[in-house]
Amino acid sequence: MRDGQGLEVANADANAIAALDFLCEEWLVFGKRFDRFMAAVDTEETCALLPVMAANLVLSMNSQEGRALGARYMVRAKAMPGAGAREKAWIEATDAWLAGDGARSLAIHEKLVAEWPRDLLAGKLGQLHAFNQGDAEALLRIGELLLAANEDNHYVRGMYAFGLEECNRIDEAEAHARKAIEMQRKDPWAHHALAHCLEARGRLVEGVAFLESVGDTWEDCNSFMYTHNWWHLALFLIDLDRLDEALALFDKRVWGVWKEFSEDQINAISLLARLELRGVDVGERWADVASYLGQRLHDHFVPFLDLQYLYALARAGRQSALTEMLASLEDRAESAKPFEREAWADCAVPAAHGLAAHARGDHAEAARLLGQAMPHLQPIGGSIAQRALFGAIRLDSLIKSGWNDAAVKILQADERERPSVPSTKRALADLYRKLGRAEQAMTADYQAEQLARKYLAVRGVAA
Repeated sequence: MRDGQGLEVANADANAIAALDFLCEEWLVFGKRFDRFMAAVDTEETCALLPVMAANLVLSMNSQEGRALGARYMVRAKAMPGAGAREKAWIEATDAWLAGDGARSLAIHEKLVAEWPRDLLAGKLGQLHAFNQGDAEALLRIGELLLAANEDNHYVRGMYAFGLEECNRIDEAEAHARKAIEMQRKDPWAHHALAHCLEARGRLVEGVAFLESVGDTWEDCNSFMYTHNWWHLALFLIDLDRLDEALALFDKRVWGVWKEFSEDQINAISLLARLELRGVDVGERWADVASYLGQRLHDHFVPFLDLQYLYALARAGRQSALTEMLASLEDRAESAKPFEREAWADCAVPAAHGLAAHARGDHAEAARLLGQAMPHLQPIGGSIAQRALFGAIRLDSLIKSGWNDAAVKILQADERERPSVPSTKRALADLYRKLGRAEQAMTADYQAEQLARKYLAVRGVAA
C-alpha cells in the first residue's frame, strides 16, 4: 500500500497507512495529539515503520526515558519481517541516533530524502539532526531536495526557509516563509522561520505585529512550538525595551506548559538570562526552573541543551548539582568521537565553566573561557538566534571586567547588523564615555533616544 505522500509502505494495511498519514500531518503542524498515533503503534503487529516512527518521536524528547522507550520500539520494529529498502534506511538511521551518532543519522536521512523526496518526515528528522549539530548547510541541502519534489507543499517551504535563514540567505528565506504562510496561514514552522528573518534584520516592530497576528493559530501546537514562538515574540519585546511585557510573556506563555520537557526548559532559561542581562529582576523564577533540571545532569544529548541547563543550575545556586554536571560534561568530552570533539571538548567544556563563572560574578574568568569557546560555537547545535545568548553573556562579562576595547568591537558589529536596537546604542555610548570618546558617546545616546521615541510613537505612548 501507499501512504498519503505516495510512498510504498511494507506490510501495511489501511489502519497502518491512516496512522502514518496522521503522524506526518501532526508532526509537521507541531500538534499535540501524538497519543493517537502511539495507540495505533501499540496494536500494530506487521508494519515495521510504525514502531520506527514511534522510536523517533520519543527520541526527540531528549530524555533518558525517551531513549529507553525508543530502544524498546526498535526491538519491536526489527522483529517485524518484510521491511523494504526505505524502512531499512529508517531503521539504520534510528539505530544511529540511539547509539548517539547523530552525524551518521543525518547522513542516512539526507540519502533517504535524495531517494524518496516525498518522505517529508525523513526530511524533518534530517533537519532536526542537522540543527542539533549546527550544520546549516545540511539543513539547507535537505530543504532543497524536498522543495524540488514538493513545491506545492507549504510545510516544505517553511522547512526550506529555515535552512536558508540559518545560512544567512535572509531575503530568500523571508520570501519562502511568506509564500508558505500565503498558502496556509496555520503553519507554525513558517511563522518561526519568518520570525528568525525579522529578528536577524532588526525589524522589531514588524516582528511583534506579525507574531501577534498569527499567535491564535498556535493554540493547538505542542508545548515546544507554542512556547518557542512566544519566546520569539519576547525577544522582539526585549529589544524594544518592553521588558515588563517580555517578563509577563515568560509567565503566561513561555514557562508552565510542560515544565518537564527539555525544549520548554531551554526556552525559559534563555529568556530569563536575556531579561537579566537587561537588568530585570526575575525573582524566584530561576529556582522554579532549576527544580526541574535534577534529571538533566548526565543527559548529554546535545551540548547546546546542556549548557543552558547548567547555567540555570548556576543561577539558581544549585552548587552540588552544578559541580556534578561540570564533571559529567568533562567526562563526556573525554569520550567524544573525533567528529564531535569540537562541540564537546573545544566548546562545551570551556563554555560551561565560563557560564558558571558568569553566574557567580567572576566576569574576567567568564570572558576568558567564553572567548575560548566562541570560535567553536556552531557545532554545539541550536539556531543562530539561540546561540546568540552565549555571545551576549560573554559581552556582559567583557564589559563588567573592563575589557572595553573588545566589547566595543562586538557592539559595533551588532549595531551594523541590527541598527534598530536602542539598548545596543546605549551600551556603546557607555563604553565610548569610558574610552574618552565623548562625541561618539553623544551620538550613540541621541540615536538611542530617537529610536526609543519612535517605538513609543508607534505604540501611541507619550514619551
